[in-house]
Amino acid sequence: MKQGTTGIKPFVGSILGARSFAVITLVLFLLIIGTAFFLVYQNANIMRNQINGDFNQQQLILARQAAYQIQANLDDIKTGVLSLRRLAAGSPVSSLREAMKVVFSQHQNKGLIDIGYIGKDGRSYEVYNARNTLATREGQAGRLSGTGSAGSLVFGPLQSTESSGGSVTITGTFFTDGVPNSSSAVRLFATIDVSRLVQTVTSRIRSGRTGYAWVIDETGMFLYHPEQDFIGRDAFSVRKERKPYITFAEINRIMKERMLNGEEGTGIYISGWHRGVHEGELTKLIAYTPVKSSLLGQGHMWSVAVVAPIAEVAQAVHSMYVRHFVAEAALIAGLFFFGFIVITYQQRISASLKEQVSEQERYLSNVLQNSVDAIIFIDTENKIQTWNKGAELIFEYTADEMINQSFHRIIPPELDAETEIRDIEQQVLANGYVKDYRAPRITKTGRRITVDISRTLVRSKDGKIIGSTAIIKDVTDKIELEQKIYNTEKLASIGTLAAGVAHEINNPLSIILGFADLLKERYRDEAQTYGDLGIIEQHARSAKKTVENLLGFARITEGLEETIDVAFCVNTVVTIVRNTLMTKKINIVMHLPEHLPRVRGDGREFQQVIFNLINNSVAAMQGGDGILTISASLENGWVSVHVADTGAGIPDKIKPRVFDPFFTTKKVGEGTGLGLSLCYGIMKKYGGKISFSSISKEDRPDQPCGTTFTVSLPVVRESPPDSTAKENSL
Repeated sequence: MKQGTTGIKPFVGSILGARSFAVITLVLFLLIIGTAFFLVYQNANIMRNQINGDFNQQQLILARQAAYQIQANLDDIKTGVLSLRRLAAGSPVSSLREAMKVVFSQHQNKGLIDIGYIGKDGRSYEVYNARNTLATREGQAGRLSGTGSAGSLVFGPLQSTESSGGSVTITGTFFTDGVPNSSSAVRLFATIDVSRLVQTVTSRIRSGRTGYAWVIDETGMFLYHPEQDFIGRDAFSVRKERKPYITFAEINRIMKERMLNGEEGTGIYISGWHRGVHEGELTKLIAYTPVKSSLLGQGHMWSVAVVAPIAEVAQAVHSMYVRHFVAEAALIAGLFFFGFIVITYQQRISASLKEQVSEQERYLSNVLQNSVDAIIFIDTENKIQTWNKGAELIFEYTADEMINQSFHRIIPPELDAETEIRDIEQQVLANGYVKDYRAPRITKTGRRITVDISRTLVRSKDGKIIGSTAIIKDVTDKIELEQKIYNTEKLASIGTLAAGVAHEINNPLSIILGFADLLKERYRDEAQTYGDLGIIEQHARSAKKTVENLLGFARITEGLEETIDVAFCVNTVVTIVRNTLMTKKINIVMHLPEHLPRVRGDGREFQQVIFNLINNSVAAMQGGDGILTISASLENGWVSVHVADTGAGIPDKIKPRVFDPFFTTKKVGEGTGLGLSLCYGIMKKYGGKISFSSISKEDRPDQPCGTTFTVSLPVVRESPPDSTAKENSL
């Protein structure tokens, strides 16, 4: 053993003392340094690619949101024009003109330039435009009618117009088909400022610090670009004109092979322009998605792109390289400090990259959180994980109240929440999305609304389903407007029918009453026969009264138009019904201001309106101990009378039918269903209005219930005394 030990020590000493040991050590040291450099470089590249990919995905979400908003604006304008078409089918031209003004004012800020219709002769037309004028023109309708496809409801060819100031406006026109049963309007049309429509949405988009958005159509023409000279120009040529020394091969390939084919995706390309920076080549990140709308038609499409310089994202990576070289220089000072420096520096780099990613996430989060539409992320268990401010605004629940909760609390109780949620989930899993799913919902305060739901499946990079995103819009006001237009058409049709039926029935009733009167004279001495004839006459007069009510609803009776004292009429009716109210234990509260101005109308018919409203309120407070409040007010040239009760209220499901003739909730024999329809006809005859608001015990059991009807008539403007008459009187 001693000899072996003695032999090993000289061998080790010879190795340590050789020059080769220094060489080997240096080689190992350089190998370690090189390996470290390679690993750091590879890690930086991986993180840089990851950041670029994540940034592009955020840009893609911005592009999708802009495309959805453009599509929603187009669909809103289309809905407005279609509602005009339905109105034109059964209403006079004056009603169509008023409706055109309403639709134009609602959609002017979305790029609507004008709206109108072309006459049957194909030449004359009327158009309502931004100058708030309704003009009838001759000879130009032929030009307009050639720019769209009849009955297709799609854009005709887009037209580019350059103003004297050099700005370019791109417009498009679409037409409806012929309006049936119309005496004047054959085709409705609407002209949209396409450049303004897309600019309103895309000009506010900011990706990173200086990123922006642009939009092209299927021909490659810029519909919007921050560089105003680009708008209306061909994207393939205008870039080359600006920077002939740049090929633009990659962006041209992306536009031609992907964007113009309606595809969605991301990419990287070389450009020579970015928000005033015109020198040299510039690498950019791009995300793009198509705009899908039925108005664009077959073979036509728009594509929204969001771009940003890759230098903004790569700046952190570049600084990382600089710090790495400094770190490697420090490593040469000693191998023992190498591991410590690398670990410390790696932690700093990771923190820096995480901070940049967090900054981009915060930016995207701000965009999503501040959207006026509800943007919600739902996991695979149908639990809500994201609840933005738009959702709080629509449903009134805070994010803390809804995170990790299901949609059960916002689904009305009469619906099966489990079935509703399961059906939507199955459609999303089957198709990948659900579009324009309209459903009733209930807010935190119990208010019922109608929403449009678009829900899209979300997958991870490996294709695994991780949840879905839902974009929800409150369309309650839109549906109410459509319902009002529908009710106007329906009441007009029913009024015409009622007038015809009333006239046909009135003549036989007059004959029956006449002969009944003759027979009563003949059988005056026969008590039984005379009594039977009296019953016939009584029921015939009752039928005649119903006919008169029908004529009143149809606006056939002219009335004795004059000026009336509203307070006097209300007090007269209250005097008549006061004893009835006391018998039924109903308290009446009056708030009638003094010196109310006179209004246009017939006193007898106005008293009938107030009497019918009081009777309805009394019927609604059958249990007694109710409070009937009658008040009046003067505002903006209108005198309004409010009749409010504390009854059971009108359920939401029958509110659209309260003014329908013969519709009643009373028992058989207790009401004809003509009271409110007659009131509606009387108020409309004198240019007045009638409306109501109601909270029913059935819909909101936790709130005080009751109904308030409001009737309004315009104040009569007294003309100044004639100076000639004064002189003659003197």
